[in-house]
Amino acid sequence: MRRNTRFLVIALVLLGLGWWVAPRSAPPLYDGVGFPDEPYRFVVTPAGAKPTKAPTTATRIVPVTKGTAGAASLASAEQAPQIAVLIPTGRLQAPAGTKQFTLRAAPVQPVQAPDGEYLWSNVYDLAGTDPKVTMRDGNPPATITLRAATAQRPYPTIERYLNGTWTKVKTVPVGQDIYQAELPSLGRYAVVGTSPLQLTTKQNTTYTGIIIAVASGLIVVVLVVIGVRRRSGRRLPEEEEVTK
Repeated sequence: MRRNTRFLVIALVLLGLGWWVAPRSAPPLYDGVGFPDEPYRFVVTPAGAKPTKAPTTATRIVPVTKGTAGAASLASAEQAPQIAVLIPTGRLQAPAGTKQFTLRAAPVQPVQAPDGEYLWSNVYDLAGTDPKVTMRDGNPPATITLRAATAQRPYPTIERYLNGTWTKVKTVPVGQDIYQAELPSLGRYAVVGTSPLQLTTKQNTTYTGIIIAVASGLIVVVLVVIGVRRRSGRRLPEEEEVTK
């Protein structure tokens, strides 16, 4: 087997290994240009997690014009944000005479997860500073995006907590550990999984997959460069023979 062929086979094997080791998810570009993400910031740090800064609160001042509340887009300050919310114009309802109000998505003390399930994120309370602010149904839908503390599988779901009961919300993955759902109302939300939290899964598998994939890509590039140079070297003697 020629040397270039052997190198190419090795590169393909490494590339396949990187794909197999890396977490199964949507394209990692959704995690942001600055990935890998910083460690998850917990309200109550679980056993095995490294100490971090406190999680941040996402806030947005929402103007009200002629009784209609403007759109609200807010995200927490972590890299990547642990919560992000988008609510279209007119969906939020405020008391008559309100000129503006503040919408907040704040991390709160965890509550008991559903039976047989586990919290994979903080519990976030999405509410207006005025308790009379509510949200109505409509189109286009409002969305909530939550980041989990782990990229382990199977996929979790976003759930809403109300009056001691958890309710699943239709959830789609939009990154290795980021999930999005249609927001039915203001309230408390969290990412909930069916297995205990494994805090080492994401970091180890992500870095290993990236390293292997990058190494494979470099080998392929080197092989292409070597092949081009060799072909160029063979053409030069042939051209010299023709000109003689």
